[in-house]
Amino acid sequence: MRLLDLVTSFHNWLTDKDFLWWPFSFLRPEPSEYMTFRLTALMTLCFGGLAFTMFTVLSVMNNVFTVRDSVLTFLACFLGFGLWFNLVTRPLWNRRTRELLGKPAS
Repeated sequence: MRLLDLVTSFHNWLTDKDFLWWPFSFLRPEPSEYMTFRLTALMTLCFGGLAFTMFTVLSVMNNVFTVRDSVLTFLACFLGFGLWFNLVTRPLWNRRTRELLGKPAS
């Protein structure tokens, strides 16, 4: 089995788990549905927003909140999730979708 097949299988096995999608399980497409850029943009807004909120609350509670760190956290959360979803999750998800639908890989 090729390395890309192993990575695809593992990643999609992991993304099929409910706990990874909490609290946005309504965003998860069926394995036979393509993941679109529009969906990954919405996922980025939801997961990036949640991560930013959690990090901000944690820093305020620990009395280490600064505006500079808040801006950097904001950028890191949204850029990080956006890049991950569009460069890793979407291509691997859609690779499996093509296989399930019996279409050749492009």
